[in-house]
Amino acid sequence: MRTFSLAEKKFIGTSALILFCLLFFAFFEESSQLSGVLQGFIIGIVFFLVIPLAYCRMVLREPLSNMGWQRGEGIFGFFWPLLSVAIAFAGIFFLTWQFPAFAEAYTFPVAVETNFLWFVLYELFMVPFIVLIYESFFRGLVQMLWLQALGAWAILVQAALFTGLVYVSDGFTWETLPLLVFAPFAGYIAYKTHSLWYAFLGSWTFLFLTDVLFLILR
Repeated sequence: MRTFSLAEKKFIGTSALILFCLLFFAFFEESSQLSGVLQGFIIGIVFFLVIPLAYCRMVLREPLSNMGWQRGEGIFGFFWPLLSVAIAFAGIFFLTWQFPAFAEAYTFPVAVETNFLWFVLYELFMVPFIVLIYESFFRGLVQMLWLQALGAWAILVQAALFTGLVYVSDGFTWETLPLLVFAPFAGYIAYKTHSLWYAFLGSWTFLFLTDVLFLILR
C-alpha cells in the first residue's frame, strides 16, 4: 500500500481544511437570535483567522511566517502596494467615469454616509477587519501555505476561490466589486514581498480611496 509523503499529507490536509471553511462560510444559515453583522464577525474571525493560524502552528507545527506573517522586505516592500493601488484605483476611476451608475449604486451604511465620525470609525475598524480576515485566509493560508509550489499561478487560484465564495454566499454586487478587483493585486503583493502586512496595507488603502471617491461623487 502506497504511503503519502509529508508534503502530500500537508497538501491533502490543507485542502480539506480550506474546503471545509469555504463551504461553512458560504452556506452558513444565520440565526434569528443574533445580529447578522455580529454573526458575520464571529464566523469570519473563527474560520478565516483563528483556524488557519491554529492549523499552521498546532497541526503543521510550522512558523506563521510560512503564511506571510512576517516583516518582509522593510521599506523596499512598500513599492508593490503603492504600484498595485495606483493601477487598481485607476481602473476603478475609469469604471466610474465610463459607468456613472457604478458610483450611484455603491452603497454605504446610512450612518457612514451621513456622519463623518462614523465614516472614520468604519474605515479604521470595519474595513481593516474585513481586509485582515481575507488576507489571512486567501493570501496566507491558500496562496502562501497551500499553493506555494505553484508560484505566481497561486495568485490566480486564490483570486478565483475568493470570487467563487462571493458569488455563492452573497452574489456579485457593486459593493463587492472593489474587493474582487484588488484580490489578484493583493495576491501579487504577497507573492513579491512574502508578507501579508504589505498586502493588508495595499488592500486597505485601495478600499479607503475607493470609498472616499464614491462619497465625493454622491
